Amino acid sequence: MLGVGITGTGWVADVHARALATVPGARLVGVTSRDRARGQAFAAKYGILRVYPDHESLLADPELDVICVGLPNDEHYRVVLDAAAVQKHVICEKPLANNLERARAMVAACHGAGVMLALAEQLVFAPKLVRAREIVESGGIGKVFRVFQRHQHGGPHSRWFFERRAAGGGVLMDMGCHSIEVARFVLGRPAALAVYARLSNELHPDSELEDHCTLIVEFAGDAIAVLEPSWALRGGMESRLDVLGTKGALYTDLMRGTGMRLYQEDERAWSTPDAEWLHSHGYAQAMAHFLECAETGARPRASGEDGVVQLELISAAYESARTGRRVELPYEPRAVEQAVDLWLRE
Repeated sequence: MLGVGITGTGWVADVHARALATVPGARLVGVTSRDRARGQAFAAKYGILRVYPDHESLLADPELDVICVGLPNDEHYRVVLDAAAVQKHVICEKPLANNLERARAMVAACHGAGVMLALAEQLVFAPKLVRAREIVESGGIGKVFRVFQRHQHGGPHSRWFFERRAAGGGVLMDMGCHSIEVARFVLGRPAALAVYARLSNELHPDSELEDHCTLIVEFAGDAIAVLEPSWALRGGMESRLDVLGTKGALYTDLMRGTGMRLYQEDERAWSTPDAEWLHSHGYAQAMAHFLECAETGARPRASGEDGVVQLELISAAYESARTGRRVELPYEPRAVEQAVDLWLRE
């Protein structure tokens, strides 16, 4: 059994706790919360042993082996460095950090301490997308030349996502991580050669951050990915992957085909409830895989190194959006506090 601690009690912390509850080798030993009552309620819900006011206290728990970081983006850096300092394994939400420099430092710290740094990117464990990669790898649709990926909804669940300092950027730093990783994953993670980006704010004028993105990413092997992460979708959520090859085409819709249809008068709309949501979106499999890697020392399917690749591509995309030009990779951004500063100059 591995002792696992969770930072925070927000939406993603709740998902992590639900996923960890499905893993036989996980024992939830602690959770952090600045609100003691909320922390206690969260702990009672998931049978967590102890509630701590901060991550430092959680890291001192003698039963802790792995810390799961689900705090706002600007807090990831300090938690991961502190975890590495006391040799605790880490599962960190995406994006890894608010800028590329910090992400590299986090990977280096965990590598130096001999501990795992996993990137909590669940979509590379989603069964439909795993099967899509298998089909592509097998040559089932020939040589892939185009990937289209849309990961979109109407906006995040918490206000901090719209705050420049806390988030480091808008939807590109949130949904963009998913779009980038799905494209890389289905293609077998080739090197990205260049990116062209257009960013805008369509539905959230009270924020300076982008809520809609269009990215064109050129990969080694002549494949091009067109990615469109967005917080500007009216009417629910979309997560679609289209792959075009010289001998076929593959279309994958993560949000449809559950076999259930529900009509609710209050919503005046039909929906397709997913009875196996944790599994179909890859959360449960991700946590089981990460804990296995923590025990065996294997590199996770989604790692800190993948988080660095994401942030390099995101940084280049912000530069492209500012200049209106295609930006080649590898890319070394100028020093910024937040990745979005490469687009939003003071």
